[in-house]
Amino acid sequence: MINFDAVVGQEKPIQILKNLIRFGRIGHAYLFTGPEGTGRKTVAISFAKAVNCLNLPEKYDPCNYCSNCLKTEKGIHSDFHTISPLNSVITIEQIREIKETIYWRPLENRKKIFIISDAHKMTLAASNSLLKILEEPPSYAVLILITSVPENLLPTILSRCHRISFQPLKKAEQKEISNRMGRGSEEKNKYIDWVLKAKSEQPFSYFFSTGEKEIKDITDSFLDFTEVMILWFRDILFLQLGLPQNTLSFPERIDKIKDFAQFYSEERIIAILDYLTQIPEKMEKYINPKILLENFILQIGD
Repeated sequence: MINFDAVVGQEKPIQILKNLIRFGRIGHAYLFTGPEGTGRKTVAISFAKAVNCLNLPEKYDPCNYCSNCLKTEKGIHSDFHTISPLNSVITIEQIREIKETIYWRPLENRKKIFIISDAHKMTLAASNSLLKILEEPPSYAVLILITSVPENLLPTILSRCHRISFQPLKKAEQKEISNRMGRGSEEKNKYIDWVLKAKSEQPFSYFFSTGEKEIKDITDSFLDFTEVMILWFRDILFLQLGLPQNTLSFPERIDKIKDFAQFYSEERIIAILDYLTQIPEKMEKYINPKILLENFILQIGD
């Protein structure tokens, strides 16, 4: 899950952003500056989630289980948009896409949030187009520009953004990030291995023969498990649709994906994905994760 806690060594900018939420002083435009790899985009998405979180905790971290948090993380929220360079530049057409949507009021959230990665790669025309938005932004809009080269932006853009500086990481912090990435990969592989074994031994029988501790480990982090399963079954669907291997989330497991895929039609995969994407909403209604896991096992059974 994307969260403030996932970022190392940036306590000051994170606290500034949390205070903005706490005191209701969220502005219209922010500039996240600092070297690559300092967590700027992770913090931007976490901020976007926290601003519109439906169950915001006292520490002002996003709850990560309400519909707003989950849709924002997956990039499918109607009021959350990200822009990245196309062929090394951000074009005026991309900024026009922002202009086409920013003046429509939010459909689901309190705020409409736009993140522009590598903002220094805007063309001059794109920069001038963005400047017009920044001159008269709607009250509900928040734009976050991310850049490692702020001096390449127009001074008039810089003057209209609240600057949030991210510091270079120390060696110990870099090591901690590396360790976290390793642990995250281990967790994903653990979940996939569990489902592969369940399938090979008949899912429903395996579910009831699995030890209570193993089931508890999964249900205690059930949203993480669900996220991995969505990526896993999406890979199966992509493979069936003939999409290239570089679109897969788990390309290193291509042989296992092929083996798994033979049991499912496209229609069935879509039905499983539909069930998985409904799990966060069901958890909001306090449905027991163990019941949801049991139903998922029934979904993937023969």
